[in-house]
Amino acid sequence: MIAVSEINTFEELANLRVTWRELWEKTPNASFVQSWDWMRSYWRAYGDKQELRILLVTLRTKPIGIVPLVTRQVETALGATPVLTWPKNTFVPFYGAIGPNPAATLSTAFTHVCKTRRDWKSLELPQIDEFGHDNLRTSNALRNARLKPCRNGAVVHPVVDMHDSWDDYMGIRDVAARMAFNQAEKVITHSGAISFHRWRPEGGKVGATDRRWDLFRVFEGIRRDAKGRGRRDDRELAVMKDAHSAAVDAGAVEFCSLTVAGRPAACAYNYRVEGRLENVFLGAREAYGDSALTCLLGHMLRDSFMRDDESIVFQPHDAQRVATWSNADVTSIAYGHYAKLSPAAQLLRRRRAVQAGEIPAQRPPVKVEAAAEEQVAARGSESPLKVYSGA
Repeated sequence: MIAVSEINTFEELANLRVTWRELWEKTPNASFVQSWDWMRSYWRAYGDKQELRILLVTLRTKPIGIVPLVTRQVETALGATPVLTWPKNTFVPFYGAIGPNPAATLSTAFTHVCKTRRDWKSLELPQIDEFGHDNLRTSNALRNARLKPCRNGAVVHPVVDMHDSWDDYMGIRDVAARMAFNQAEKVITHSGAISFHRWRPEGGKVGATDRRWDLFRVFEGIRRDAKGRGRRDDRELAVMKDAHSAAVDAGAVEFCSLTVAGRPAACAYNYRVEGRLENVFLGAREAYGDSALTCLLGHMLRDSFMRDDESIVFQPHDAQRVATWSNADVTSIAYGHYAKLSPAAQLLRRRRAVQAGEIPAQRPPVKVEAAAEEQVAARGSESPLKVYSGA
């Protein structure tokens, strides 16, 4: 028998720690932000203004998946409306269910949501890997639960795919891009000798547990001084800082820095899973301009090629900064469902429609045989697809 249990308090969430970690380790394409440690840090920063609604799905009493949800108030011209959604994060491109059986987990969880207390007027699920790993699982689960979704918008993340060698990659870069990198190095060296450093701990399993808070302080200093430092608000920074130790223990973080005459000039803070890197912050001190950022990117990417990394995904707001380096992209889709009889919810729906812009056409999933556990709740569910290397 398949069933759902709700976790609504932080104390209950703490008791779920071991189960969550076991399911996270089995989650295809998992990101660090889907871990229990990240969720704990998130709740410490945002829990005062939200309600927790974590759904644990079990099959014959065995946990098979988790759907992390929260309810928060979103302001409209007609007042605040309660929205059921993922924990807020702009750290990574994709988010979703945790565990090896996403179709069964999502279908069961949203059926539960539909049949239980409606303390929400809107349901919003951004960061869906619709054309890749998700393969329409979330959309199908919502429809099966009679929560017909509308597609609210698409977010494009620039990517550097590293399947080729560094020389091949640079060989097909635009001449102007190669010249810009060389020129940036020349400009920076006028201020002093440059040095690139990358710290990539392998995690607690191999005893690499040095937190390197000195590097985190470098990141905080550059963030304060960098242009566009508002990209990460204070609460997001609090989540990063609180989760940093756990990310080190999990081997899921890295820090890259460029120094000029021994002084930190630019840095990048990334989450990583195997060969995939997800850039969380990219910035340079204003005094060094864009040249330091260009140098940092060049050295970071060259080092990643040498380490046989597979890809790095950047933030959408950094698209112009990385335009000369990017050779691919990934797109996430937002789903929404809004109560027809709630004026505030319908106003929010119209706002999202205006913000949506151009959305890629929905494509049918590739149908293959589903895992036995997934067939319990979603007959004919689809297997995951890879969206970018390292998935």
